[in-house]
Amino acid sequence: MKKILLFFAIVSVAGMLASCNGNGKTAEAANEEENTDVVVEEQTTGSLAGHDWVDLGLPSGTKWATCNVGASKPEEYGNYFAWGETKTKEIFNRETYRYFDAGLTKYTYDDKLEILEETDDAASANWGKDWRIPTEEEFKELLDKCTWTKKANGYEVKGTNGKTIFLPAAGYFKESDLISGDPSKITYGYYWTRSLSLEQNLYMAKILIFTMESSSNYREISNLYRNDGLTIRPVVAK
Repeated sequence: MKKILLFFAIVSVAGMLASCNGNGKTAEAANEEENTDVVVEEQTTGSLAGHDWVDLGLPSGTKWATCNVGASKPEEYGNYFAWGETKTKEIFNRETYRYFDAGLTKYTYDDKLEILEETDDAASANWGKDWRIPTEEEFKELLDKCTWTKKANGYEVKGTNGKTIFLPAAGYFKESDLISGDPSKITYGYYWTRSLSLEQNLYMAKILIFTMESSSNYREISNLYRNDGLTIRPVVAK
């Protein structure tokens, strides 16, 4: 009888030891720790098709490129494009505009197109289908949700998560002339949206415009003729 009791005592102790890990914690407690949810920090920067993007923490989740099309650094102007054209050129007017021939030939009242198609999007054509020109609403979100700070030749735009992009003031081309706002330096920035201007006339498209003049904080969504040459800051396509 004593031998039987001794056997059960040994089995009981062995079971207790087996149910503990090396730190003296039971297997059940160890399993609970292993199942604890791990918080992973959301990715706020990345690269697509060789071009970097930044997530500014905006409600839309839009990811903004760090450079203009044709630029290799944030402060570089990059190339200039007419709205709906995918190649840069030297002269920007109606005669050289892709969609003008005695009148507009696309994005008209007849075809009812109001947003650039992918084949006419300079960001998609030059950087690949992962990228596109921003909409009017996406630029409005930059204006409304971000903090804008003037720098040497443009604005630093800080998102709600503290991440930033830089938009250089690059002026725009009319004919072969760079329109800058000041003969001695470029004081205005102009960026195409992919949205047609409906309240003005269909010869115009929506743009982001801002000034670097020290006495003004002017920046808003406006309109400019489609055949003029502007810079482009892409966003990641959705």
